[in-house]
Amino acid sequence: MEYINYLIIFLISVIVTYFMIPIAKKLKIVDKPDNELKIHQNAIPYLGGIAIYLSSIWFIKDIRFIIFGTLMLLLGLLDDIINVSPRFRLINEFIGVVLTLLPFYNSLGIIYSIILTILGVTLINAVNMIDGMDGICGGNTLFVILFLSIISKHFDYIYIVVAILGFLLFNFHPAKIFLGDAGSYFLGYTIFYLTVIMTANHGFGGFAISVIVSALFYTDLFFSFLRRILNNKSPFSGDRDHIYDKIKKRYNISVKKTAIITYIFSFLFGIIGVISWDYPYLGLSLALIEFLFLGIYLKLYSYKL
Repeated sequence: MEYINYLIIFLISVIVTYFMIPIAKKLKIVDKPDNELKIHQNAIPYLGGIAIYLSSIWFIKDIRFIIFGTLMLLLGLLDDIINVSPRFRLINEFIGVVLTLLPFYNSLGIIYSIILTILGVTLINAVNMIDGMDGICGGNTLFVILFLSIISKHFDYIYIVVAILGFLLFNFHPAKIFLGDAGSYFLGYTIFYLTVIMTANHGFGGFAISVIVSALFYTDLFFSFLRRILNNKSPFSGDRDHIYDKIKKRYNISVKKTAIITYIFSFLFGIIGVISWDYPYLGLSLALIEFLFLGIYLKLYSYKL
């Protein structure tokens, strides 16, 4: 029966994503090239994240996730439409994260609540930041949500994974539709919510595993900030030297191959997370090795190859 549900969601996602393309064009909710950070040739429709949401949210049973996941999606959609200020965005992300954590306070305590507040806002923006090349954000969030759903035994969230698969048919290079901020905020929030569940249920072990599984996003964010600071730039400024950019330029490969390589790194972090359940110190050591390998070998701290 479960497999039938997965098939239904996949087909719904394909159909809804297909129809979101002309809808986004009609409403002019599109990503226009600027020849700097946005190097695609033509305006590409957003609303891919809306398709993922509409295809999967009905199968999620946790009302708290539905409420705050929806609010985060709407915040991103607003940003897609009118390009809200960073301050407005961060304040609302902070409010959403804090309200999410309140029901878990007795299980988390003050220290974890503070840590997860910072991590939640950071993670949502890290996922948004990595959404800069066809197939990258959707594919990597797919692996992270899949691993966290299985490890935490909250299998409802696999429905979101299946919906992402349907979206990726149209987002893999050359992309016909993008996630948009609505999609990256929703998927980033999903990862955050599963991290909260893991921490509330399993303490430091659950927290560490969650961070390891989603470490590709933290790796890209950390070295992006480091790279900009070392080069006397604002840590919040954009550039074309993220993990996927470095991989593509270093090996002179296609966008499709670049996306697949990032999936391999996400998969490895996921496997390390699974190992960490029984061997926490080994898992943390392996995750640190992959983190440093990506940062140093790809020279993510520099604007040079």
